[in-house]
Amino acid sequence: MIFQKSYDKLTRMIWRYLKDIFYVDSVSDTGIVQNLNYDNSHAQKKLLICYTANGYFTNMECKTGRTIQQEIFKIVSTFSDFGYCIDIISCNHEGSFNLVSQKHYDLIFGFGENFFKMTCLQPDALSILYMTENHPAFSFREEGKRLEYFYKRHGRKVSFQRSGRYYKLHHLEKKYCHVITLSDTFSLLSQYPKPYNIFPSGIINQRFKFNAKNHLAARKNFLWLGSTGAIHKGLDILIDVFRQRDDIILHICGLNKYEKKLLSIPKTKNIIEYGYIDISSDIFLELMNYCSFIILPSCSEGFSTAITTGMLHGLIPIVMKDAGFNRLGSYAIFLENYTTEYVNEKLTEMANETPERLNELNIQVFQFARESFVISKFGADFKNIISEILSREN
Repeated sequence: MIFQKSYDKLTRMIWRYLKDIFYVDSVSDTGIVQNLNYDNSHAQKKLLICYTANGYFTNMECKTGRTIQQEIFKIVSTFSDFGYCIDIISCNHEGSFNLVSQKHYDLIFGFGENFFKMTCLQPDALSILYMTENHPAFSFREEGKRLEYFYKRHGRKVSFQRSGRYYKLHHLEKKYCHVITLSDTFSLLSQYPKPYNIFPSGIINQRFKFNAKNHLAARKNFLWLGSTGAIHKGLDILIDVFRQRDDIILHICGLNKYEKKLLSIPKTKNIIEYGYIDISSDIFLELMNYCSFIILPSCSEGFSTAITTGMLHGLIPIVMKDAGFNRLGSYAIFLENYTTEYVNEKLTEMANETPERLNELNIQVFQFARESFVISKFGADFKNIISEILSREN
């Protein structure tokens, strides 16, 4: 006890001297926000959201390049409308869990280790699992296949890059009251008779103008827009296909330095690597004119915001069947196989599609995206889902 008091006193003294130096870092990495929509005039229902709180410490006038913050604001707005006092903690940060573990909640929403632990700690609370990724069993299985295929072609062992970061197998062994997923529902039907679907939003370059495109040239250009987990997202397969050809062009955006080195991108005229690009930039607008397609042969997704963003600017999506995109239906080109031979054939087919057909699909994709992937639609759909859940519970 004496040692603990001395330790606490020492850490407070050190922090007083260091906090100004690390002020910006400590604010941007804050793992908890408490008492949103607090009203002491009556007894309020209490809600815990296990996701991320950093949107409340971000200057939203700056372009963040992410949709998460805007969607969390809509989630908070919905629960506020239903009268909840809301705490938000980081989904995996142990320190933030310790700050709320003694509080009582009527509803627990979110995902990650903290969501799992809080629902175990308070089993009587209404629990809503929010799936921003595919089922972890599906994701591990499919990413494992891709890693084996990469090893078969290149003789290099690579560890799992995406699966299991936020959704672990033991998290899904437990049954929650309800589940909302951004992905397809087939992997959840064994546990949940009625999983809820919702589309994520995307990012829009406000200077973009939808005009008729020269698909005769643009059909030879394919955009891969991604982030961490390039093998999971099928970029290695695309590079192996494009390195053998010179008649089609691959534009790569969002690849980090480590994975750029891992994939050994060849210096050829038909594979262009841009690094990170700002969606609000001129370069992004140019790519929207260059390309007919956005391609993401990912093995498993919640529902990629790279795809929603591309579609919001009229790009025709080429994605894997049963990887999380099945709800796109006729608005997407589906890959049935991820082998380089099959992908090569499919790209030839798309690069030779008639400009008239591509123009028609271009218009349909753009209209569908502007109806489905805007933040106002996300907010309305989320509110309808929560309203139905609460009505069923009451």
